[in-house]
Amino acid sequence: MAESRIDVLMKMPQVNIIRAEKRLNDGEYDSAVFHASLAVESAANALIIRLGGDETKNHRAVSGLAAVIRRMRPDWLREERCEQLLEKGREVQREVIYARYPLKVAGKWVTPMEYYTLEKARTIIDNAKSVIDGLRGYLAISSQTRGT
Repeated sequence: MAESRIDVLMKMPQVNIIRAEKRLNDGEYDSAVFHASLAVESAANALIIRLGGDETKNHRAVSGLAAVIRRMRPDWLREERCEQLLEKGREVQREVIYARYPLKVAGKWVTPMEYYTLEKARTIIDNAKSVIDGLRGYLAISSQTRGT
């Protein structure tokens, strides 16, 4: 049986969170954060498609999702949990850049490997899991309202 694009996109967060946890345990904090960010991106893209939007390809899926929600489900934006979910998702989303390129911190350039700590990476992974769970909830709601 063929799976839908949404089904496949929702498998990817599971794999990327497993990778993030493994990298975290191996002390590869920048890589852990990168995978956590990709996990959120895939889940956001799944909901974008479910709502009738076009999947983003620019590592800004949470921002794209917010735009699609404004157009297709503005009632969700009145829910505090939706606003919090999008905000937390944007925070995780920006890590995809920080985890790949040198950063200037307190006037000094550092590598992503130097920037991330165990605590910082753990928080980002936990936030990613929370966002993915929330997006799954909205995906289920949107599936019910569409009758699928």
